[in-house]
Amino acid sequence: MFTECTNVNCKQRYGIKPEMIGLMARCKKCNNVFNVEQYVEPPKPVDLETTDAASGTSSCDETNDQTRRRRSPKEIMAEQIACLTKNVNLYIPKLNLAFKKQENESNTRILIDGMLQEILGYSLDDISTEQKIEGRRADYVLSAGGNEVMVIEAKRVGVQLRDSQMFQATSYAAYSGIKWAVLTNGMVWQVYHISTGEKIETDLIFTIDLMDGLSDEEALHFYMISKQGIIRKNLLEASWRKIRALSFESILSAILSEDVVSKIRKVLSSQTGYKVNHEELRSAIEDNLLHL
Repeated sequence: MFTECTNVNCKQRYGIKPEMIGLMARCKKCNNVFNVEQYVEPPKPVDLETTDAASGTSSCDETNDQTRRRRSPKEIMAEQIACLTKNVNLYIPKLNLAFKKQENESNTRILIDGMLQEILGYSLDDISTEQKIEGRRADYVLSAGGNEVMVIEAKRVGVQLRDSQMFQATSYAAYSGIKWAVLTNGMVWQVYHISTGEKIETDLIFTIDLMDGLSDEEALHFYMISKQGIIRKNLLEASWRKIRALSFESILSAILSEDVVSKIRKVLSSQTGYKVNHEELRSAIEDNLLHL
């Protein structure tokens, strides 16, 4: 039983165990990250390490130390983020040079192609370009675990990014049921959540700006949109839920809810001896606290 590297320029074969099928692995020959699939033609066996958290190893391992202690998912994630940061730092000089030369969109795409594979860990099989559905177009559509998970709209390096530039990617994602979209010029990566209901809503979750290097928070955010990070489904979702919970609209709605206003009425009545009615209190909150 064996698997094969998905890099068409590599095709290195590895002997595998049944429990490794479906996990992520990094090719020792070309460093490509790929999904382990089973083939039955017997090759010359070469040991392969998977990158799934359950295996206790990660794609950032530099050694073949089989006696290393079993690490927690948190430790593995920290190591993967450190590896991602290292790879980003290798790309920043290339991006700075492209920005200085004002490279066109085609050359910017070449850089983004490399970043998707070498930093974010998507294989060629995971990346579809110029996808079209019902007149909607996406520069990139990324897949993980056999599912389309993210749409990317790519612009020329250094060009100013605007929400309006997300129209094509947003339309494609909404039609395809994809919740995450990215707008990038290589230097700046803006990550959006797409909600569908009565109308399509696109909300910016976070921005990664490589112009001044990569902070620890930005490294975590970059990891969230990597293949390894997006497979950990709760990461992006939790970030989105936190932002939504702490938004002005959500806090305003909570403060003016029936339950909260009623509890404030009881406290005020206890403190002052005066029973203010519901509408009076609600108006006072809007005028004196929220300045609506």
